[in-house]
Parts: sequence; C-alpha cells; structure tokens
Amino acid sequence: MLKRLKCLVTLISLLIFGGCSLLLSDKEPKKKKIPDTPPVIKIDDLKTTVHKKKIAEIHKQTDVFVQKADTLLFEGHTQLAFRQYTHALSLDPDNIPAVMGLSKCYLKENKHNMAYSSLSRIEDRAKRTRYSPEFSFLFIQASISQAKWDNAGLKKIENAYNFALPAYRNKPEFYYYMGLACKKFFQYNRAKTFFSKVISFKSEFTENAYDQINKILELERCKTCEFREKLPLISQLSRADMAYLLHHELNIHELLTRFSSYRSRPQPQTARDIDAHPLKNEIQAILTLNLSGLSLFRSHQFQAEMPMTRGDLALIIYELSQRVVPQSVSSFDAQKQYVSIADIRPSQYFYRSIVFCTEHFLMLPLETGEFDPYGPVSGADAILSIRTLKQFIDQNNLAGQ
Repeated sequence: MLKRLKCLVTLISLLIFGGCSLLLSDKEPKKKKIPDTPPVIKIDDLKTTVHKKKIAEIHKQTDVFVQKADTLLFEGHTQLAFRQYTHALSLDPDNIPAVMGLSKCYLKENKHNMAYSSLSRIEDRAKRTRYSPEFSFLFIQASISQAKWDNAGLKKIENAYNFALPAYRNKPEFYYYMGLACKKFFQYNRAKTFFSKVISFKSEFTENAYDQINKILELERCKTCEFREKLPLISQLSRADMAYLLHHELNIHELLTRFSSYRSRPQPQTARDIDAHPLKNEIQAILTLNLSGLSLFRSHQFQAEMPMTRGDLALIIYELSQRVVPQSVSSFDAQKQYVSIADIRPSQYFYRSIVFCTEHFLMLPLETGEFDPYGPVSGADAILSIRTLKQFIDQNNLAGQ
C-alpha cells in the first residue's frame, strides 16, 4: 500500500512538471527591439554645410578688419589702415570693400598705378554690387596715371562716370578727376566743362581747376608749339594730317616691316600738288604704301587739304589690319554677322570696315549710337584710334606666337 502511494505521488509530480513545460513552450519568444535606422547623410552635403559655415565665419572676421581699417583711414592713419585691409584680404582675397579700401590707401600715397591694378581685379564683380558708385569714382581717380590712353580706356572711363554720377553729382572732386581724364584723352572742351563745374563749388579743388583750364587755353593759343602738340585740337583732319599721324604716331613703315611680309615700294607717279606743302615728306612716305584710302587721284593729285571722313578712317584701319593681322580680319569676316548701326547699311562699301572697327574699339560710335560715316574726323579721335590699333596689333601678334 505504501509503495502504491509513492508511485502515485511520483506520477502526479511528473504530470505537473510536464504540463508546466508544455505551457512554457507554447508562449512566443520575446522579439528583440531593433533600433530605428538613422537618416543617411551624404558626404557632399556635409562638406557643403561645413564649407558654408567656414565661409560665413571668414566673412565675419573679414568685416571686422575692414571696419577697423575704415575707421583708421578716416582718422588719417593710412599705414595702420593698410595693414588691416591687407589682413582682411589674406582671409578673403576677393573681398570688394577690402580691395577698395586698399586702393584708397594707395591713392593717398599717390601710388595710382597700384590702386588701378587692385581695382582692375574686381572691376567686373564690383559693378554688379551696391559698391558700384564708389568703385567707379575710385577707378576714375586711379586711371589718371595710366600710360595707355586708347578707345578701350575711354569707354571704361565713360562707363565709370555713368555709374558714379548719381552718388557723386554734388562732389567737386568727382568732376575734377573727370576733367583730368578727359584732358588725358585730348577731349579738351569737355575737360574745360568739368573744370568749370568744379569752380562753381568753390572748394579746395577750385584753384587746381583754374590752373588746368589755363593750361588748355595756353595750348589752344600757342603759336610756337609743334604741329604734333596742336594735332589733338584740330576738329577736322585733312588727308595731309592723316599722313602725318600714320607716319609719326603709328610708325607705319616700322609696323609693316615687323608684322607683315609687305614691303614699301615707290609710287610710280608723284603727286603734282604737294611740292610746297609743309608735310610733303610725310605724304610721299605714305604714298609708297599704296593705301587705297590715301592714294593719288586720277589727276595725279593728292589733294592734301581735302577733309577726312570717319568712313575714310575706318577703311584705312581695316586695310592696315588686313596687312598686319590678317588672321583677326579673316576670323571676323568668317562670322558674316550683320551688326545694326543706325546710319549705315550692309550694302554700303564701308560697312564691313566700320563694323570691324567698332567691334574691336578701334573707332567708337557717337553717343547717339550712330557712326556718322561722312562726318569729320577730329585729331583727338584719330590719335586714340591709332593708339588703339597699335594695342590691337600687339595683342593679336602675341596671341599668334
């Protein structure tokens, strides 16, 4: 009986343990919690964000140096201001206010060339910003000492004047520096107008403006000056005047010898009407070149005093370009594009010559946008065109080497 009871207890224990195990085995195992996947950050985006932050920090640091420099310059501490501007540019070489400030330091120390060089670096960018008026005024001021006075430079000065005028129309120094620039470009009447405007302000520039007007008047009244000095004052050049300019200003024989296979040859007929002319030697030298724009007429006369027109000058410049830089003319002719100029038509014989000259700033149209091909050529305009042609030839031959 006792044995049966022990067996029963053992059986009940086994049943209880087995049931518990079955119950436990029926429960689903707990799933491990998977952490959320972090968003994917692209390396390029990270670099851009960091780069932008660094740029912003650099701009803030640069602005601090520029503000300190502006204060020092205003107080008259040019050297200290120069250091601050230089430090700012070491952080941000393209900072427009820093470059302009550095140029002001150069101008105060009469280092116009260095100021001009600094401003030229930011010329294109500055014109599209709020700094445009001040930049343009500084550019005019820095341009005074430049050695290359040609049509391209004149165009830049004209543009700078238009940009600066709204902000500087009541500043006498603005008109004074424009007067100096016009004088450099042989625009004496316009220079006198600007200097007269300066005098009306009765400022510290008044005395200098009077001096500049008197110098122009002295040149206009001078009876002992050389012909070369008086040429810019001539409002209507003659054929003889043009021969003089080509011979002396352009050094045309040397130019053709250096850059062209063409060699001068004596004109088979001599001019019958230049024996007593004061510019006989220059005319004879030009006749050996057989330029179609300065050749003899059928009567074997040169007609030295016949007025030159703007169309005549364009033809001469175009012909010289064909001889000296034929690759530039060929490239231009290959384009076969028709440029709209108000008072000339493609059917006119001087059309291509005029378009070529205006496209390369060898001649400038009038302020009205017209070219006035039958109008007079002034000495000032002809000199600037010849100087621009020399620059054009040098640049094209350097590029072709």
